[in-house]
Amino acid sequence: MHCKNCNTENMDGVNFCYNCGKKLGNIESNNKFSLKGFVYKNIVLSQQRHRNIFILSSILVLCSALSVPLCKGLFDSFNIAMDLVRMSMSQQVAKYALKSQTELFFRDVFLRIILIAFFWSILILTLTILLYGVVLLKKQGKKSKNMY
Repeated sequence: MHCKNCNTENMDGVNFCYNCGKKLGNIESNNKFSLKGFVYKNIVLSQQRHRNIFILSSILVLCSALSVPLCKGLFDSFNIAMDLVRMSMSQQVAKYALKSQTELFFRDVFLRIILIAFFWSILILTLTILLYGVVLLKKQGKKSKNMY
């Protein structure tokens, strides 16, 4: 999108020109959410971009740290549940007691899968925002060097 005031090329979805600060186009068309506009506003143009990058990096590290024990526990719970299934097939006496324990471990497996999917989706989104922000910052740096 070109600024009518200074004829500078701006990213799509941005409400104001990053060169002169004038409002770009119609606010109605710029209100929809776009990843490019979000990253451009909160990382590239933000005065607190270092803080925002630190927060995103912290989220990335936290989700990674929480995913590792969940994955390990998932395999352990699944192995225990499968062992209980094998035991219940071979022993007739404790079948009902083993059934409830087996259900408990399979619920644990299911819950761990949900939590892992949640943390990995946050991890992927955060990583995408960070990488996209770095790319936009590099483009911004090249544009500002070309201006002088």
